[in-house]
Amino acid sequence: MTWNINSIRMQEEQAMKKIQKAASILLLFLLCGCGNAATQTGTTEQVTTEAVSADNAYADLADSLDTAVVEKVDQEGGYITFWNSTVQKSYTLSYDHATGIKSRHGEELVAGQLQSGDLVQVTFQKDTKKCKNIWLDDTAAVTEQVRNFSINHAAHTMEMGGEQYTLPDGCAVLSQGKVLTLMDINTVDTLRVTRVDHSIESIVITNGHGYVRLLGAEAFEGGWVEFGQSIIKKVEKDMLLVIPEGSYDMLISHGSNVGTKQVEVQANEEVQVDVSDLAQVEENKKGGIVFTISPSSAYLTIDGTDTDYSEVVYLPYGIHQMTCKAEGYKTITQYIKVGDEMANINIEMEAGSDDTDASSVSSNTVTASSSGYQVYIDAPQGGELYVDGKYIGLIPTSFDKKSGSYTVSIRKSGYITRSYSLQVDDSEKDVHYSFSELESSTAAIDASAAAAEAALAGMQ
Repeated sequence: MTWNINSIRMQEEQAMKKIQKAASILLLFLLCGCGNAATQTGTTEQVTTEAVSADNAYADLADSLDTAVVEKVDQEGGYITFWNSTVQKSYTLSYDHATGIKSRHGEELVAGQLQSGDLVQVTFQKDTKKCKNIWLDDTAAVTEQVRNFSINHAAHTMEMGGEQYTLPDGCAVLSQGKVLTLMDINTVDTLRVTRVDHSIESIVITNGHGYVRLLGAEAFEGGWVEFGQSIIKKVEKDMLLVIPEGSYDMLISHGSNVGTKQVEVQANEEVQVDVSDLAQVEENKKGGIVFTISPSSAYLTIDGTDTDYSEVVYLPYGIHQMTCKAEGYKTITQYIKVGDEMANINIEMEAGSDDTDASSVSSNTVTASSSGYQVYIDAPQGGELYVDGKYIGLIPTSFDKKSGSYTVSIRKSGYITRSYSLQVDDSEKDVHYSFSELESSTAAIDASAAAAEAALAGMQ
């Protein structure tokens, strides 16, 4: 059978007509008062039977229709949780083999093929909370593997792929089956975005972030630490790094000290990496680099020092910051990794104004300081505050106000570390932020187990 909204409504109307017909016959007999008592009794029983039968037919149909976002599917328990963007609340429905599920193209699906973040039309019985039919919304467009994006919280917009989209108040933000907020999205996350035209309906964090704390890194302070090809950070005291979940060969260097460690980063978890043993390396090991730069009149600086590149440039193994400048060309700032005895680097500068630096490394943007003003973090009290990985102090605390985008991380022993994307404007005044209390790591496990048990009990 092909299920659609019109067929469901047609069946509902047919059932109601049967009920109305039965009621009319019963009313007619009562008004006329004709026939003997036995006949009236028999007729009444017949009408009552038809009415009950019609009512049962109606009861098996859906009485509610909703446009919603799939939060999560529990195949073992037999239920699906949906998010209603209008009222901004979740609700859970049971499903079984009789529940019809169809793709955007009308193909039959099973519940396990639904994904968190899918925009659907769902019909169900309100009293029994039983799901009857689900259709993937054929007006929705899905973009996978979204990495380069920016969110403007004040304007309620998101930019990705060179296009700007609206973020309505009820937009679902999901991760691991949980509802989050837009501030929980970090610039290092990978997203799955579902939209209708230029309005975003759901954002799913498909690859989130965890945290890396360096131990025994005193010998590397002032140097650099690298995760993959895109994340390079300056090593500072007591730093907490926000890193995309995944496996890395972490490279850390400072002068002649250089080494690697294998690091596994898991979502929302902190991993501590002891690098004290890496400080004992061969000293003064250097690699030569032959620079070919166009135009030849360009100036080259490495780690802030003017460098003559007419001959081979020898640098200690590790990561170095290179800057090329030339009049009439865009400045280039890149990080280079020295790990071989000899290497070649070819640079062709792009003609144009020097409004923005070209860089191979993603980073948070910070502009001029609104001098004398502070950003105050008032809660949760007692938490350790980190801004872009740098330790600030125990909350309540503050840091200098500079307009731009920041990653604010809050950590506390025994609790789940949280990160937020913070946008600071250039207004000439102090600003205050208060964040939710951190969730106990033990309580989170207990709550998940309790929720699973409750859901299973509700299905029995």
